[in-house]
Amino acid sequence: MTLRQSYEYALSEANKLKAPSILLEDFIYFFNKAIQQYANMVYNRAEYNQQSSDDIGVLQTIAEIECKSEPIVNFEDTIWKLELPKDYVHILNCLAEFKGTNSKSHCGKTIKTIVSPCQRLTADLYSGIKNNYYMKPSHTKPYYQIINRNTKEETPTNPEMDEEIKEGSYSPEFIGVNEYRFYALKSEEKSRVVNQATVNIEIHSGASMWELKKILVTYIKAPMYVSMTQDQLLAVEDTTPKLEFPDYVCYEIINLYMKLFLENVGEPRLQTHLAVNKSIAEPQ
Repeated sequence: MTLRQSYEYALSEANKLKAPSILLEDFIYFFNKAIQQYANMVYNRAEYNQQSSDDIGVLQTIAEIECKSEPIVNFEDTIWKLELPKDYVHILNCLAEFKGTNSKSHCGKTIKTIVSPCQRLTADLYSGIKNNYYMKPSHTKPYYQIINRNTKEETPTNPEMDEEIKEGSYSPEFIGVNEYRFYALKSEEKSRVVNQATVNIEIHSGASMWELKKILVTYIKAPMYVSMTQDQLLAVEDTTPKLEFPDYVCYEIINLYMKLFLENVGEPRLQTHLAVNKSIAEPQ
């Protein structure tokens, strides 16, 4: 399904196909907002069942990130800092690869490599596991935390990813001396850059002397920003971008767009539209 088809289907839902009552810029804004709302909604039940995995499968991706910085040691806890990709939105799971020697081995100090699953570390959990022998962080039981630490100097671990921010930008448009025009969700077409600030992930390995080599992160990436011009809308041939979601998901996104549109114009149909057009039940 293309973006122009979605636009025409949305006009049909609103009975405005022959007389559109919404500006093209407003449609692009509300439609991209509906895509983001759908992604956030499905993430809450991601991989709950096969349907949930299919709904958001196009946004699931894997990144292998090498650790290029020295660890931070705080309160007998070794903390490794890595930088997540610019298109990161939500994390699903994380694996960490450590390299070191086993001091208890009877075969000598042979360098080994192990892969350990990381558990999510919350603020309240951190204080409870420090002195717990069975839950404290180690290279066999690492924890991960999405957090930006306040430091005097920033040491990026993936500097090559900084180039991605140039492909899409939320910067305002310069229109004159000290005058700028701001656009909501302003971005380049097909861009996935959503994080203007650095998003860091920290791996906690406790008092272990093993060295973190890299992590394998499965996460939800940002939906592709879609846009079209007035010329594309009026052209005979449809040259607008194709939506990356399956068609049945596109219809759900159109339903979300209609909810935003009807509420924006104060349409009384909003009360009945939500109940009538709910085709996918929420899992209990």
